[in-house]
Amino acid sequence: MPELPEVETIRRALSEHLPGRSIVKIQVRDARLRWPVDETRLRQLLLAQAIVGVKRRAKYLIVEFEQDSCLILHLGMSGQLLFLTERQPFHKHDHVIFTFNDETQLRFRDPRRFGMVDASAPGRLREHPRLVNLGLEPLHRGTTFGKLHQRAATLQRPVKNLLMDAGFIVGVGNIYASEALFYAGIHPATPAAVLSETDWRTLLGEIRKVLRRAIRKGGTTLNDFVDSNGETGYFQLSLAVYGREGEGCQSCNTQIERLVQVGRSSFFCPSCQRPA
Repeated sequence: MPELPEVETIRRALSEHLPGRSIVKIQVRDARLRWPVDETRLRQLLLAQAIVGVKRRAKYLIVEFEQDSCLILHLGMSGQLLFLTERQPFHKHDHVIFTFNDETQLRFRDPRRFGMVDASAPGRLREHPRLVNLGLEPLHRGTTFGKLHQRAATLQRPVKNLLMDAGFIVGVGNIYASEALFYAGIHPATPAAVLSETDWRTLLGEIRKVLRRAIRKGGTTLNDFVDSNGETGYFQLSLAVYGREGEGCQSCNTQIERLVQVGRSSFFCPSCQRPA
């Protein structure tokens, strides 16, 4: 699943192309996404308005329009956004197509149909049910290690699980959580309440480093991820522990191990990341 760096990569690319354009046509070729697409709602809220910006909240892309309505997009497991300057035949999984006033198009392609295409009325974005309960943004200046420490102080959940909880902190995901915990020297099964304020300072710093490095490199290469120009990311080439079970740690050459937490694989170095 695309995580924060992949979504941020797409946001930056779309920000170069969409502002100033207006949607003149919306085609819903298949409404059967994770949440059914309401074509009437999209048309009522988005047609004939100029786009003023593209922002991100967690893993949601938010396209802002001049009258303060918003298009909300989530890529789900396999969603792709393709910005096309020339018409192309429809792909079988091109489910929603936005045509702009200069005949360019934005296509939402989603083979597994776990994504989302929705709109919010002017001034109602914060009330959207998919956004209202989201946690802290890891790259936001207002997110501090003190806030994380305070929120986790009574939680016995393993810290890796907590980092993947979008109600606590958003967009970190499985791959980047494993990487950040490695660089912070924290075992993924450590109870969150055990971590000190200093631990959270270190961990938040490493989360930010990992995410920013991934953004610079275009996101993690996943089979189902492309950016808005159809280009894959390639951060996977420099992962330290994720997916490297049995290989030598880059710091101490101890074999990387894997454990399963809430159905997801966590990778760690048993020497560099000792249990608490």
